[in-house]
Amino acid sequence: MSPLMRFALVLAFLLSGRTFLHAQAINFAEERPFVIGVVPVVGNGAVGGVAVDADGTIKRAEQRDETSLLDARRSALDGLTGDIAKPAKLRKVSLRRLDALLASHASQNKPLPPEVLYLAGLQRIEYVFAYPEANDLVLAGPAEGWLIDDAGNAVGESSGAPVLQLEDLIAALRTSEKLLAGEMISCSIDPTPAGVQQFARLMRGGRASPSARLLRQIEQAMGPQTITLTGVSPESHFAQVLVAADWQMKRLGMGLAESPVDGLPSYMELLQHHPGAEPDNAMPRWWMAYGEQPVECDKDRLGWRLSPPGIRVCTAAGRLQADGRIAPTTESDPLAKEWADAMTAKYDRLAIVEPVFGQLRGCMDLALVAAILTANDLTTHLNLELPMLLDDSRLQLAAYRVPKTVASQANAVKKKRAWVISVSGGVDLDVASIVNRPSVQAQVQTARMHSPPGQSKSWWWD
Repeated sequence: MSPLMRFALVLAFLLSGRTFLHAQAINFAEERPFVIGVVPVVGNGAVGGVAVDADGTIKRAEQRDETSLLDARRSALDGLTGDIAKPAKLRKVSLRRLDALLASHASQNKPLPPEVLYLAGLQRIEYVFAYPEANDLVLAGPAEGWLIDDAGNAVGESSGAPVLQLEDLIAALRTSEKLLAGEMISCSIDPTPAGVQQFARLMRGGRASPSARLLRQIEQAMGPQTITLTGVSPESHFAQVLVAADWQMKRLGMGLAESPVDGLPSYMELLQHHPGAEPDNAMPRWWMAYGEQPVECDKDRLGWRLSPPGIRVCTAAGRLQADGRIAPTTESDPLAKEWADAMTAKYDRLAIVEPVFGQLRGCMDLALVAAILTANDLTTHLNLELPMLLDDSRLQLAAYRVPKTVASQANAVKKKRAWVISVSGGVDLDVASIVNRPSVQAQVQTARMHSPPGQSKSWWWD
């Protein structure tokens, strides 16, 4: 079988001596003979300081794992010099030329260099430009040289913002069939109905006072919560980012993790500081979605702009009933909304100090790129074939162990006879509806005219 037919993008460098990981490496060798790239991960997966171990357990990355990750990634990035290490307000990447480069490396059985794995240092996608005359599609956005931070994340040398990754671009582009079928890219962490009923029975009467013992009983009663992923491969790094960001958002909201930025107290702290706020057995839900008017286009729909910051945190209220059901409510929870608005306002800072949120923003950009291509059928319009980027039989992504469940963690505030406990969170990327209602802006056409691929023969340029 030719290397082109079994081209594998493997982004796992296994430093642990676990039997499971060793066996997985053997499978890669047997099933995927062409292995490219060395972008190591903790255990079998870590994003932004959040790790997934071999048992599928999600947790904060431990210091020893971060040290191993740091050493290996820094070794893999030796030799990053030249123009690619310089900051650029608008770096461009040609998808046609990138696909050809991937094919060339596959035919030569040659590993990809870091600049390809990290998309020339792009930190977000600001523009998508279509050029029918060149049969090409160009992604453009801010970029700079990158380094490996103390937690093992690839971030910009000056800004500290995470850089985009090739494997996330590929995972996003391969969502086209699901997008056409109307499936939304989403992640949600939710308790099981049985767990909620057991929690309701435990708390019946509401007489107990918060204690470490009671919180452990609540966690046991709730049991594992279910992780649901839609629209994207559940074994992809993209999926890991969705899960890790959702998990960390819930921990920040419920006071299970200390806020790394000023001005973002937890929802539990807000309850404590507002004596008149009665939670009334509240079960708030928060999720991250696109902000207002996230895309603009030119009149010909050949140029598109992704508007920053692009992310907002949303909330909805629920109430725990005596029979264990969660009933949606029409009234809003002012404190839950206050927390959601605070996280939205602090998101830019969070994206730096909690890299998983920066990685999520990058994945959201790439999901919009995929939706723009799909909704406008741009590859057909451009007569653009991208076999390496789009065809799994030619280029396979490494399979990540993304957990299907996560243990419940309890933190409660008792006020009078009412309780509050967070039961769900999520990431909702309704990309299809967004790209079908863009605002038309002449400035986008001007930017497109100044960025044609003919100006350079490289797969990227400034």
